[in-house]
Amino acid sequence: MPVFTTPRPACPADYPAICRLVQSPRELFFVYPSGRWPFTVAQLEDLAQVRRDLTVLDLDGTVAAFANLYDLEPGRHAFIGNVVVAPGLRGRGLGRRLMEYMLSRVFVHHGLAEARLSVFSHNVPALLLYVDLGFVPYAAEVRRDHDYREVVLLHMRREAG
Repeated sequence: MPVFTTPRPACPADYPAICRLVQSPRELFFVYPSGRWPFTVAQLEDLAQVRRDLTVLDLDGTVAAFANLYDLEPGRHAFIGNVVVAPGLRGRGLGRRLMEYMLSRVFVHHGLAEARLSVFSHNVPALLLYVDLGFVPYAAEVRRDHDYREVVLLHMRREAG
């Protein structure tokens, strides 16, 4: 039976494993649209300079999922970003567990009124999870994906409570 640990702060020793969670240019676009394939430790180190609450979820001692917070506005909101689950472990509830933890960071630890996130409309599994967690769209914008096709980036929010 797999053993999941409580989400914990990511440390630099986790960075290679976090990078390996992203398996293709398409996945990198979903997780970190401004990233360059292949996702490298150097890119993650740069990201860590502008993000906070970098968090991993372990499975049997191996990094299985990652997320963080950004654009935190005290008293108002923060964005949950760079959410990724190991490809072979998707659909098993790890994303939900990690998102619930990140929501607790936003609402309980930071005391904010709203959690926000952005998700591409063709990332259906993530979109379904976020809707199930109570997120609702509040804006949309057209972007170009890793193959330069037009896609829609949905901005979603959930209020505390």
